[in-house]
Amino acid sequence: MLSKKEFLEIISQYNLENTGFTRNKYIEQLLPSLQRKEILILKGVRRCGKTTILKQLIQHLIKEKNIKKENIIYVNFDDFNFIPHLSLELLELMMSTRNKHEKQYIFLDEVQKIPNFESWLKTYYDREFDAKFVISGSNASLLAKDLGTLLTGRNLTHEIFPLSYSEFKTLKANAELKEYLEFGGFPEVVLAEDKEEKLNILRNYINDIINKDILQRRNIRDPKKLLTFAQYILNNPGIKLSINKLSKKTNLSKDSVAKYIEYMIDAYILIEVNYFSYSVKAKFHQTQSPKYYSLDNGFYRVNTTRNQVGNQTENSVAIKIRQEDNNISYWSEGESEVDFVINNKAINVTVAKEIPSRELKGLNDLKEKKKQIKKFFLINPEKEGKEEGIKFITIEEFLLIAV
Repeated sequence: MLSKKEFLEIISQYNLENTGFTRNKYIEQLLPSLQRKEILILKGVRRCGKTTILKQLIQHLIKEKNIKKENIIYVNFDDFNFIPHLSLELLELMMSTRNKHEKQYIFLDEVQKIPNFESWLKTYYDREFDAKFVISGSNASLLAKDLGTLLTGRNLTHEIFPLSYSEFKTLKANAELKEYLEFGGFPEVVLAEDKEEKLNILRNYINDIINKDILQRRNIRDPKKLLTFAQYILNNPGIKLSINKLSKKTNLSKDSVAKYIEYMIDAYILIEVNYFSYSVKAKFHQTQSPKYYSLDNGFYRVNTTRNQVGNQTENSVAIKIRQEDNNISYWSEGESEVDFVINNKAINVTVAKEIPSRELKGLNDLKEKKKQIKKFFLINPEKEGKEEGIKFITIEEFLLIAV
């Protein structure tokens, strides 16, 4: 195990002042939580900006709240120096370095790398110990089981995503919608100027996520099969895909397909969109296959052989909705279909200059059948305004409004 001196030497090398682009939306949401006792939890896909946000919170404490640096501990468990030492002993070593006489602010980045950290965290939370814990992780299930049970009522959870289109425009001067639709919103990708550099970064990201957040965490016997499956499903955004169909298309067992989908959603690679119904039984009936989208358009870009504007546009709408609400669905009945249903809103997407009649038919049929849905949008490149209760807007306008 590391000595206290070695541990302090490692964490002293972190540059906590390099805070990068300020994610105002998240910072405004998170700052009030720093004043509460509950554990603050940030979850999101790797490289989306969680570490940057943690650093921004630290700088706020130092500069705005006059918290002394020695009362703030930041540890990144993705640091290669910690690979041989990822255990509860490392957390105990960290705690031995704290100032025991004043309130501590303890930031634990990628904490899911420590086995059984949940019980350790609960123990310290419940002790008469003046500390604020802020943790981050790259898995949606960070709270689903262990943390959800152990820390009920003891946590405040926020999801972090790659840049929204409005953030993209703020970060990059003269930014074009076409670039966002093609390469997505990962900050490092946005700032890269060269197309090949963007693609290389995205390839490294998807490989890193699959390796660290799926292969290393799960008992995957054949990594190549998972990689092939991931490429197939990311290459088909918005297509209804049942477990049976995916099993046949990828030559995998149904159990493997179900697990791979679960793992990819948990690692924030996929967005799952289920059938819309007020009946839970109907919503998840086996005849109603889900649709899947990439959590970032860059994931689609590096896994496709057909870089289509239609897929990019529809996928970006799924991302926009998912960033604001996880309760996302689609609706279909006979020849009628609506791409997205969210709360009391229905949305269809087309990139055709002449709007296909099926796009209007889907919205009008849903309007007749589901009176609870009050707002209807048709995203298209040409027509604007409102007719017969349907609002026509461009994709750029949609990406800039609140859903």
